Amino acid sequence: MFVGGEFYEDSTWVTDTPAPPMKDAIFLNGGRACLHVIATYLSANNIRQILLPSYLCPSILDVFDQYSINYSFYQINEDFSIDRNDLLAKVTSQQVIYFINYFGFQQPQEVLEVLRWIQASGKLLIEDNAQAGFTNNRLGDVCFNSVRKFCSCDGGYLATRKINMTPFISQKARENNRLPLIRQYRNQLRSYLFEGRGNREDLDDLFYKAEQFYEQDCVILGDAVEQNNIEKLDWQAIKAVRRRNYAYLLGQIIDLPGITPVFPTLQADIMPMGLPVYVSGMSRDHLAAQLAEESISLTIHWDALLSDPRIHKNPGVLSKAARILTLPVDQYTSKSQLDYLVEYLARILSS
Repeated sequence: MFVGGEFYEDSTWVTDTPAPPMKDAIFLNGGRACLHVIATYLSANNIRQILLPSYLCPSILDVFDQYSINYSFYQINEDFSIDRNDLLAKVTSQQVIYFINYFGFQQPQEVLEVLRWIQASGKLLIEDNAQAGFTNNRLGDVCFNSVRKFCSCDGGYLATRKINMTPFISQKARENNRLPLIRQYRNQLRSYLFEGRGNREDLDDLFYKAEQFYEQDCVILGDAVEQNNIEKLDWQAIKAVRRRNYAYLLGQIIDLPGITPVFPTLQADIMPMGLPVYVSGMSRDHLAAQLAEESISLTIHWDALLSDPRIHKNPGVLSKAARILTLPVDQYTSKSQLDYLVEYLARILSS
């Protein structure tokens, strides 16, 4: 049995009534493309400074570096809520504040009230929903997501309040070298997992080549085929499965020694990307490696922070990045796979 890993081709959730999962939004190539458009907008308006959360994917910094946009950081608490006092202490001199809905979870109500106050004072809020998929309660003046974190399709939706982003979207067609590779990978991954065809080395080679092109090619415009495939999916059903898997897995791991869920309560109406936990009593990397030997492939968000010179001096960031591990709850994962994961988690932790 296998658990986790990348997404493969799957028609289970296709409906006969396709519809855009996010209203009044522009479809682009992915979350990174959305960030490029946002950075272009900021540069065009002579905004050269942004306030970011201290815990974030380093690829966000890569994009802002390309546009010579400077950044400083506010602190994120152990439970991934924003440190309100630190944010308020730093926000006065800033025009733009960027916040993340980590793993699909919304910030606590008291933090949302602070963000609304900041927004009402004339600051621009950028809401990163790359880990949240499609939400009903968008707060940011600019919001975007990354669909490949939720299904086997590429794309990202960019939405705004009273801002016309169209002039800042380059219409120059760039060759999308990634798409043929990642489509081939997703097709062959399914054959490999369910039919035993092909080999892992060739698959890994395909995947990493595709990822390299995603970072290098800077494709902005979304692909029509990918958009059509995304909009044919039943996102309400997908959300329901993810929520059900989260609740079930949470109940199975809540008493495991050495595992502490970051979000011990599933918020209403959200679509969780995964179930993040802190590992204690043993090395997180050792645990992940032991699970990988049992064909359980888990994700770390984000271990690159441990070595990134732009962030790595922050003790709170290092502490979280060294202990966090994301367990799968996606629509590709069955109850038997979750049971298999829990079984080996318990075995390894107890040994």
